[in-house]
Amino acid sequence: MLIWGFKTLFKVLSEGVFHCPRCGVDRAYRLRLARRWFTLFFIPVFPYRTDGNHVECQTCKGTFYESVLQRPTSGQLSQDLANGMRLLALDVLRASGTPSTAARTAAVKAVVEAGLPDYSMAALDAELAAAPVPSGSVLVPLGQQLEAQGREWLLTRGVRIAAADGGIGSAEREVLDRCGAFLQMTVAHVAGVVDTVQRNAAQA
Repeated sequence: MLIWGFKTLFKVLSEGVFHCPRCGVDRAYRLRLARRWFTLFFIPVFPYRTDGNHVECQTCKGTFYESVLQRPTSGQLSQDLANGMRLLALDVLRASGTPSTAARTAAVKAVVEAGLPDYSMAALDAELAAAPVPSGSVLVPLGQQLEAQGREWLLTRGVRIAAADGGIGSAEREVLDRCGAFLQMTVAHVAGVVDTVQRNAAQA
């Protein structure tokens, strides 16, 4: 009696860490290739078709399209947030010409709050003296990843740096507008953040 059929077998292509949509946190994953095999007497003989790649969470065992790996992990997003804040702060300080001690202090505080606890005034001054790094290279993808509240959080601290020495000059405002655009914020949204920070500073 001839017994034949089909069976799906999986081949692990890679392993790593991703942000699991079901768990809501970073988890280990396996990227697997699913192939349908023709079997004879329950033994796979030859592949019949390929059913594509899918990502399997090693914790909840949920399966997802491979595109889920394009999303940043929590660790990657935290690093991008800190770097974005650092570059935004440097852009604002450079626009002021000769940044005041108050503005530099506000910049260090903002970068530390964003996730670089060891960042110091010395590190800031060294970066100000070095060649500028285009902030858009970090802020543009960051704006695509953050929710509106996260974008506003970043820009608010940039405005506080600009206003730390008593006012926001035209060059600083131009930088804030540009960084807001990088973060996918509208002109009206950027203006609202600037006005809010200035109003709160006047009332303090």
